[in-house]
Amino acid sequence: MTFINCLMRMRCNLFECCCISTSDAFPKQSKWKILPYKKLAKVTDNFNQSHCLGKRGFATEYYGKLEDGREITVQCFNEDKHHTLQQFINETSILNYLPHKNIVSIYGYASHNEQSLLVHEYISNGNLAAHLKSEDGNSTQSWLTRLDVAIDIANAVDYLHYYGIIHRNVKSSNILLDVNFSAKLANLHLSCKLPAGVPVYATHVTNDIIGTCGYIDPEYLKKGQLSVKNDVYSFGVVLCELLSSKLAKYWVLNEEDNLATLLSRKIENQALVELLDPRLGFQSNLKIKWMMTATAELALLCMKCPQELRPSMEQVLEILNGIKQGRHETNTTKALKIFHPAELEEATNNFDTCLGKGGYGTVYYGKLKDGREVAIKCFHDESATEKTIKQFMQETEILVLLHHQNLVLLYGRTSRHSNKHMLVYEYISNGTLSKHLHESSCGKLPWHTRLNIAIETATALVYLHDSGVIHRDVKGSNILLDENFSVKVADFGFSRSLPDHVTHVSTIPVGTRAYIDPDYYESGRVSDKSDVYSFGVVLLELISSNPPILLEGTEYVTRAQFAKGKILNKELNAVVDPSFWFGVDRNMMEMITAVAELAFQCVQCPKELRPSMKQVVDTLEGIRKGTWGFNQIT
Repeated sequence: MTFINCLMRMRCNLFECCCISTSDAFPKQSKWKILPYKKLAKVTDNFNQSHCLGKRGFATEYYGKLEDGREITVQCFNEDKHHTLQQFINETSILNYLPHKNIVSIYGYASHNEQSLLVHEYISNGNLAAHLKSEDGNSTQSWLTRLDVAIDIANAVDYLHYYGIIHRNVKSSNILLDVNFSAKLANLHLSCKLPAGVPVYATHVTNDIIGTCGYIDPEYLKKGQLSVKNDVYSFGVVLCELLSSKLAKYWVLNEEDNLATLLSRKIENQALVELLDPRLGFQSNLKIKWMMTATAELALLCMKCPQELRPSMEQVLEILNGIKQGRHETNTTKALKIFHPAELEEATNNFDTCLGKGGYGTVYYGKLKDGREVAIKCFHDESATEKTIKQFMQETEILVLLHHQNLVLLYGRTSRHSNKHMLVYEYISNGTLSKHLHESSCGKLPWHTRLNIAIETATALVYLHDSGVIHRDVKGSNILLDENFSVKVADFGFSRSLPDHVTHVSTIPVGTRAYIDPDYYESGRVSDKSDVYSFGVVLLELISSNPPILLEGTEYVTRAQFAKGKILNKELNAVVDPSFWFGVDRNMMEMITAVAELAFQCVQCPKELRPSMKQVVDTLEGIRKGTWGFNQIT
């Protein structure tokens, strides 16, 4: 049997045993390309020593350049052992089905006599290990560059794990760097696919122990416990290398056989600086010191034993992105859970109870196995589009930052690699403020309940603004009420983070027209005062019990436009729910009048005339206590 026939048969066998047990399929496969051996010999000057890049495991690597300009690395495997050929096929199969920007691309393969050749893209800047062990201070990458390398590799490993593939040899010499120091994970020929039927995060016992001393998971080495958490351990070691500029073999040679124990002791004794490379600038830059300390804590978490205590690579990636953005959460009990779509399908009884629909998706009721009631936001089927995936991740990233009693809690989400994008929120049982104000089936909300709703909503917005977040879609249908009529502000799909020392950002106006700040709508510049305007419209809904749009004659006008005109003409009775006039409760009417005046201020244009949300809260609290001085408009 020829080598090519053998290769194709073994490739088919491999793919059959690697079938995915989840509902998601591999990405669309690319065609296998068989490259002529003569062409490879030509571009490597007949595999001349001057083109040799060195030896790596079972292969010798050569540099070449194809006629189309692509620079390549040719790995030459010897076929003297059957497992060498099997590993070669294994690598080509996995790389062929898993194209990713942070995984080295394969261009094709060839064979000649007793040799098997694998052709990769050429990555010009060498491997991470070579850069870390450099004694030349000028060649040391900055901490931020190293953090980006960590994020790139976490992204690659997370992608592999989503498809049930364990790399089994994550180490700095298998991390290649391009001219911009973007990182790519290489050498997947030791990788393995979890057996069919074994869940991605399950443990599979095996006698096939593969890896590199210093990087290999102790539980995998001693007990044969093969799982994606093996790679998480190895990645933790790589993080330690990035922090210290010392390779794993340094700790082994110095009889530090348990890097996790050493790291734990240094952190506990507040002596972490003894492990950090002083060339990275942490001694003179407190922000870098904080980021490196947070990364060290994450590395320790990655190397925890037993394996179940380690985060998933998706959680690791989120934590690293958080560190880069100046936030830090390494407690995995608080980290977002990554749900499998099948798990949520079961929780919702195949999505049979719809709670509502929006521009980006539909929300369903569900109940998790642990008894928690949830609201599951399912992005539309066309969610494979880049725009919707961005929306999905943006909502996640903002809510990871935020924890407040008046904000809806995010429990988790599906993987970013899934073709079904879903967010899992706590379920708020009493519906929306709009429902209680505008649907006749709901009882009339008492005034004091409405005032409390206003205060709690405003308090949530103060927290958002203090956290540098603009909601951009404040409206009655995004204000949820629990059984005690306490507020939970929801739907952060349009929210934006506002950088420090920036008063506004320019963006395409989004939101619900009747609530959108006119200044923002016309200029495209959104600021926290845009939320103040929207909140002013909510206040007008609370005092009028009417929707934000009304028909005046033959034209539709916004509630804000209508109310401003009536208040200026001292016709407050046209703005306030008529039922509040009955009983002639003077104290209540003074409060409603004061809230109307505050709403009037919130919807002023230009935006500079509006109060801040902190001033709004102080005003509302004063109105509730009866201590706020105000000028009656009537």
